[in-house]
Amino acid sequence: MRVRYKLPTAAAILMVLALALTGAQSAARVPGNAAGTAPSWRPLPKPPIAGRLGASAAWTGTEMIVWGGITSPGLAGFPYPQADGAAYDPQARRWRTIARSPSGVLGGGSSASAWTGREMAVWVGNSPQGPAAAATFNPRKNAWRRLPSGPLGVREGSASVWTGSELLVFGGHTGGLARPTGAALDPIRRSWRRLPGLAAVGGLGVANGAVWDGREAFVSGGVSTGPVYRPRAILFAFNPRTERVRPIDLSKAPVQPSQRLLLFPIAWTRGELLLLIGAPSTSSSIEVLRYNPVTRRWRKGKTAPCAGPTQTAWVGDGVVAACGANAIEIYRPRTDRWQTIRTTGASPLATKRGSVIVRTGTQLIVWSGVVNRPGNPTPPDGASIKLKG
Repeated sequence: MRVRYKLPTAAAILMVLALALTGAQSAARVPGNAAGTAPSWRPLPKPPIAGRLGASAAWTGTEMIVWGGITSPGLAGFPYPQADGAAYDPQARRWRTIARSPSGVLGGGSSASAWTGREMAVWVGNSPQGPAAAATFNPRKNAWRRLPSGPLGVREGSASVWTGSELLVFGGHTGGLARPTGAALDPIRRSWRRLPGLAAVGGLGVANGAVWDGREAFVSGGVSTGPVYRPRAILFAFNPRTERVRPIDLSKAPVQPSQRLLLFPIAWTRGELLLLIGAPSTSSSIEVLRYNPVTRRWRKGKTAPCAGPTQTAWVGDGVVAACGANAIEIYRPRTDRWQTIRTTGASPLATKRGSVIVRTGTQLIVWSGVVNRPGNPTPPDGASIKLKG
């Protein structure tokens, strides 16, 4: 019997994300401020492509590449998967159109991407429409190279991580459990390999996220093996070389049982796995959870000072989020403290969902996403802000 999942399809993602933005325009109280002149959000120049939700993105060292994703639903209520993209040079403040991806390689549904150091590798599941496909894009040659589709097939709800040589994809669903549970793509060798060791995980219908520590991937989500979808929270470490799965005991984590399904790995830093608890809403503040796999010790980080809707991103040394419409807050794991910085200009972290978020080294770039308006539009606007440290 197939497991029946009552989970959102790609067509429902825009509506769900937009509803989460209710009240996003109301500013939260800013409890603190950094010294000096307030940094300003600077609008990006108009791009040569339409706005979109959930685009694949990569920072090459000189350009931000965005590709794929889905645009706002039309009259029929269905999102439009995209095959085009663009590259943005923040130094020159200039966009350029990139080549369209090969036929059948469309953004939307479940997707995975990584910057290999020379190319952007992408895999898309496009459930339930399909097809599943993989390719790489070389920005210097402005050319795509089709890769084998691999063993995964169409799916939604997967997670991925780049190991430095392989793109690992975990979990997913398409009405029922998606099989196999995971696979690894080597874009240089143009080859896939199954990961039979992941059979020990069971039915990973939804993967919340994955983080790489240099040896293992830490993956969280929900598993279910019965005829009705009753997810059980799971967090495990997976070694792709030995294919060993190492379960992590969530009963010792300092969270409520109902929160175990809402743990989102965001970074590996200073020997610890950093996770966010739940999805920020109009009434909650971001909660941080930290886990040391050597000592098996859990601890909670400081709760964010601001409450309200926000997008979050790891920026190399911390977690950045909105603090109302006129500030940002940054969590530094090194000090276990949040820094609140007043800003000027509209904050796209607070007003959108599903945006492309890229750290260039000196700037944070936020582009497109969905806003809470009739029709759930995906405008092509964006903004950048300079960050210190």
